[in-house]
Amino acid sequence: MSTPSLRELQSLFWASLTGRQEPALQAVVRSTAELGGEDRLAIYAEMYFARLRDVLAEDFEKTAAVLGPEAFTALARAYLAEHPSEHPSVRHVGRHLAAFLASRPPAAAPAWLADLARLEWVRIEVFDAPDACPIGMADLLALPEAEWPGACLRPIPALEVVASDWPLHLVWSDGFPPDLTPTVLRVWRQDGGVYHCAMDPVERVALAALCAGRSFGEICGEICEAMAELVPGEAPAEAAALLARWIEDGLVAGVG
Repeated sequence: MSTPSLRELQSLFWASLTGRQEPALQAVVRSTAELGGEDRLAIYAEMYFARLRDVLAEDFEKTAAVLGPEAFTALARAYLAEHPSEHPSVRHVGRHLAAFLASRPPAAAPAWLADLARLEWVRIEVFDAPDACPIGMADLLALPEAEWPGACLRPIPALEVVASDWPLHLVWSDGFPPDLTPTVLRVWRQDGGVYHCAMDPVERVALAALCAGRSFGEICGEICEAMAELVPGEAPAEAAALLARWIEDGLVAGVG
């Protein structure tokens, strides 16, 4: 058998790290009386897996806590066998974990676990989203009153929405099994921290309009439709209250 080239050795070594036994590689790894070549390779493979498992456990801290160390390690092993790391940075290794959990939930896992993992991943994405300088109330007050109906607000890039059949914010904060309650969260970054909160139906509609680039006047119209009992004349006040909350939370990057 000819000796593999350096490129071939690298490819074989990578395959061995991801769980495939490669006889061609084992043949060129020196064995000793104390440790065979196959065992030497197994040490590297287990160290590599342990590093990725630890990354997943850090990124999905809540999910790992729900499952416990042994079950999470088993989950990580099954997940990495199907979705090995493909990026130079381990920051991306967990991007498919929530979908994997949804399709292959561990035995006795709570029904909301995949959604909890999805929230954890969205929080990571929001943390890494591009920076934007949010505007303050003074910037809004500088806009002439006549221009308000047509003014378009720009959301910050570090803003996402997570919808679930479960109240994920309660799972996150309290850790107890919740009732089946459809909930929509907004997730955002402010001053270097990542936050999330549940939205009521009016804010859900209004935030969707904001993210779609609708004008302030159009957002007021969306609020009127979302709350049938709200007379059109009250819609601007409701929109203004929401806008003040968004400004306080640093969700708006610009107006024009």
